[in-house]
Order: sequence, then structure tokens, then C-alpha cells
Amino acid sequence: MSFMEKIAFGILGFVAFTYAGGAASFVAKKSNTGEFPYSETTQQEFMKDCSENANEWVCGCVLARLQGSYSEKEYLKLDASLQKGYEDYDFVSFLSKSVEKCDEEFETEALRITEEEAKAYIDNWFKTVKRKDAIKNCPSEMKEFYGKKEAEKVCGCVYDRMAKDKNRMAQVIMEEGYPDDNDKWGLDYVVECVPDKFTPEMEKNFIKLMNEHGVPKSMSHCILKSLKKEYSLKSFVASAKENMDLFTLIFTMLATKCLVE
Repeated sequence: MSFMEKIAFGILGFVAFTYAGGAASFVAKKSNTGEFPYSETTQQEFMKDCSENANEWVCGCVLARLQGSYSEKEYLKLDASLQKGYEDYDFVSFLSKSVEKCDEEFETEALRITEEEAKAYIDNWFKTVKRKDAIKNCPSEMKEFYGKKEAEKVCGCVYDRMAKDKNRMAQVIMEEGYPDDNDKWGLDYVVECVPDKFTPEMEKNFIKLMNEHGVPKSMSHCILKSLKKEYSLKSFVASAKENMDLFTLIFTMLATKCLVE
């Protein structure tokens, strides 16, 4: 783990306990284009023939795309020619691209977590993980940066916020996936829970961490001083959450400023 990664993980390292979850499941997708322009017979024949060797969801997705680009008369004519071995380049190209896009959508849809699944996961999670567990298992990297007492305070705060608003937690799960599948899960909670200012212990640990990675003490003190002048701890943490490259850039700019001075 690099120096910048270690700092970033140290200030953002709350990782929730994992609990066996599951991906969203579904049977088929209905076209969202409104009423089908093709006759029911044409639709049924297409779905029957297609789903014998392909996923039904993907077949429905391709059918919806066909209906958006070809009239039923055009489709039947091109399909008949294709069955006889006569390929229309544009039509075959359209089908190929449609299948590719629908396969991608299928994979995305298959992984989507429903609100019901998210809430079921949350119920099981809170039955399994108690507040004391979250505090006890607060990541060591956070303790190394914040100090044991402050790190446990942050982890306890994250737990409390999740417990207080389970609807919000469900929304986070639907947007970011399950905690055990995403090592950056729920970072907004961490940003909300960190203190606004550096404590003396954090300053000491921050300088120690820089020293361990080859940054001289004089430079470390200068970087910390510049950081405190331009950013609150909370805004610095927020920059790490939003964009690791930006976070690195901020740190590099502060270091460069200290070199010049």
C-alpha cells in the first residue's frame, strides 16, 4: 500500500461487517417503449424462436430495439430473407449490435439490487452486527491515523447513522452494492462522522506516518501546517472520498509549496 493510499485508507477506512447477501433476481423485462407496434403473433413467434437458445430477457430487449427501428412489414421481409441465407448487411449489423447492448444491459440488470432485497439485507445485518462489534472491529489503519479513541468514535457514529435511517442505508446499498462487494462502500457516512479539526494526536500520527514514508520532519510539519491553513479535516477527508487523484494532487501541491518556502 502506497503512502497516499495508506493516508486515504486511514481517514476513510470504515468497513462494515459483511453479511451474505444476494444479487437482484428477475425473470424477464418488458419493453418500456409503450404499446408494441408488432402484432401479438409476430412478438410470440420471435420470443419463442429466440428463447430456445438465448436468454428470454435478452430476446425481449432485442425485440424492443427491433420495434423501435423497423416496421413489422420490414422486419418480416428481412427475417424471411435471412432464413433463406440472404443477409442484409445493415439488418445483420443492427442485430449484432443490439445483442451486444442487450447482453450488457442484462448483466447490469442482473446485478441490480431491489429495495426489498436491500431492506432484507439490512435487517439481517443489524441482527448479526451490533454496535460494539462495529467499534471493536474499527480498521487498524483508522486507529493509526485518528488514534484509537477517536477512530472508535467515528466507527460508532457511522453505525448510529445507519441504524437511525435504514431507508437511506437501503438507498446506498441499491446505488453502491453490498458492503462486502465494495471496499469504498458508504464513505459519505465517514465524511459526516469525522471531526472538523485535527486533534493533537492526529497531528502527531500524521507526521509519524509521513516520516515512516521518507518525508523529513521539517517538511512534514510544513505540510501539516499548510494543510490546516487551507482545509478543515472534514474537507480534506471529503476530497479523498470524491477523487483519489485530486486528493493526491492536493497533497503534492502542499508538499511543493513547502519545498519552495
